[in-house]
Amino acid sequence: MTEIIVREAEPQDAQKLINFLNQVGKESHFLTLDEVGILMTEEQMSDYLAQISEKDNNAYLLALVDDQIAGVISLTADFHERIRHIGDLFITVSQAFQGYGIGHILMTDMLDFIQEIGVIKRLELQVQKRNERAIHLYQKHGFEIESTRKFGARDESGTLIDVLEMVIFFD
Repeated sequence: MTEIIVREAEPQDAQKLINFLNQVGKESHFLTLDEVGILMTEEQMSDYLAQISEKDNNAYLLALVDDQIAGVISLTADFHERIRHIGDLFITVSQAFQGYGIGHILMTDMLDFIQEIGVIKRLELQVQKRNERAIHLYQKHGFEIESTRKFGARDESGTLIDVLEMVIFFD
């Protein structure tokens, strides 16, 4: 594989990002995002990315291979002072690029960003209990299972499945 470039998403990435998210929504049974897609227009996505870049407790990173989005990771947190220290993490890598360490690279870069900025003290994510590869990646980076959401999602056949809530803390 060629070089992997990780950079912040910019408003001009909006359509490429929408296309990527719609693609992974169809590919993966592990995401809450499904075949319906992201349901955002290019203008809405562009505005969203512009807003994220202005906040010190939000970030959206793209992993690019030959100028193609291979994976994304996003950090979102509230603006209210009492809870702005709690971040929520979303990460996905397209099927074509899985197994090359892109998830590890994205996670490392995001955790470095979080520690550098120093605003986020609690970082949360949700993962289907059956997604063992993702759970391993998260635990490798210091996340711990905090709780199980019984029937937290449905699988591709409609069966209710459990979702793990994982967390990592920063001093």
